Amino acid sequence: MNQQTLNRRCVELFMNPEVQSHCWHPRTFWDTHDIDDPQPEELTEPKVDLRELEVMFAEVAHEHSVCAHELEREQPGRVARIRRVLQSGDLPFLHRSH
Repeated sequence: MNQQTLNRRCVELFMNPEVQSHCWHPRTFWDTHDIDDPQPEELTEPKVDLRELEVMFAEVAHEHSVCAHELEREQPGRVARIRRVLQSGDLPFLHRSH
């Protein structure tokens, strides 16, 4: 999946009511250029690894992650760590985007 498509998926997951209930500000994950309330279409410059973000949002939204398998293959244990941190009620540390 290319980065633009993956970003779109992350934005869609971010808009999920389950994810929105956490009150995370988009600037945590995307460069919002100091816009206080950016629209979904303005979230185009990720600050974090989109695969990790997709895994995190999919977990919170109770949806299947399209990136978990690839991420786990490249970084064994990473997906489980993200999920475990979320289950403890914390926000996992996500690597910077490339």
